[in-house]
Amino acid sequence: MIEKALDQIEAVDLHALVAQQRPEGRRLDYKLALPGGGAESTKEFLADVTSFSNTDGGDLVIGIQDEDGTAAAVVGIPSDGLDNEITRIENMVRDGVEPRLPGFHIHTVPLENGTVALILRMSASLVAPHRVKASSRFHARNSRGKYPLDVGELRMAFAATDEMPRKMRDLHSKAILAVGGKDMPTRVGGGPKVVLTVAPLSVLRDARDLNIDQQNAVLPARSTQAINFVVGLEGLIVHSTGPEPNAVRTWSVNHRRGFVDFAWQITGTTIDNVEYIPRALVETQLRGAARSAYARLLQHGIEGPWTAMATLLEIEGFRVGYSLPDGFNAMTDPSWMQEAYLGEVICDAIDDAAVQPLIDAFWRVFGAAQPPVGPQ
Repeated sequence: MIEKALDQIEAVDLHALVAQQRPEGRRLDYKLALPGGGAESTKEFLADVTSFSNTDGGDLVIGIQDEDGTAAAVVGIPSDGLDNEITRIENMVRDGVEPRLPGFHIHTVPLENGTVALILRMSASLVAPHRVKASSRFHARNSRGKYPLDVGELRMAFAATDEMPRKMRDLHSKAILAVGGKDMPTRVGGGPKVVLTVAPLSVLRDARDLNIDQQNAVLPARSTQAINFVVGLEGLIVHSTGPEPNAVRTWSVNHRRGFVDFAWQITGTTIDNVEYIPRALVETQLRGAARSAYARLLQHGIEGPWTAMATLLEIEGFRVGYSLPDGFNAMTDPSWMQEAYLGEVICDAIDDAAVQPLIDAFWRVFGAAQPPVGPQ
């Protein structure tokens, strides 16, 4: 796999593959030309594509000549009729694979000779294994390229898929335990809190070890200028202290494996002896934290699909305060739950629309069927 975000790959990166004599392998493959339109060519192409999704994801680069599996020259393919060719490839993948691939993207790289190269990036799939419909075969990859899965390997692949949602939630459960100080240098202070985990689905398959430092770490939600950096076994912890002794107000945990945990207080305010949580401390901060983690992980060359999971802690008896369009203030019903898991979203990119289901769930915890209209 080319270690850059897909949309940032340029011609110089392809020439670097040749200069470095980069070999094909588990996460990288070269093709000189576009797949043909015949039945056998289609099956062979789809076997290549699904082998990536059924393993750890990777890049199929079209327009590179190889010699014995090593990048030898950036040749390119004609740019005439390229849009039609890309549509043909997308249709082949959409119609020829079952179940459909959730993470398949094509990036065009213009070359100096007037041709282009295509990079097809496949993510490790949460719903693997995928089969090629025309042959009913399943394929995976190793260091030598693709190979058909045997019966025993298929059983293991299906079992791993069944376990993946639970294992992803286990990452988030560990983040919740960390809030209380488990295996951490400190804890997040008392009162209502949000815990958020943002991760690529490939985190369970890829053996990443990112170099995380103060320059590339994701900062916490509600962070101030007074932030502290603590190096830990699993990554870099960034936190801001609060008024409570021996506790912090907010932190982010930048994991070397390529995911980020957040936790921050949504400290309630008391008006007329009623405790409430300001709306913006959840909605605005949750959106911002999710977007910042996504943007930073992309810079590390990590691709989706992505998941975001969120939980509210210590919220029993609290209400949410918000402003109405006419300028008056209002409050929700109190929460009768002490802890509320808001669920998980799975998406190709993390933006405000992607995390909206978490926001909707947040309001339901406090008795509102949908987010009220008004300033956020």
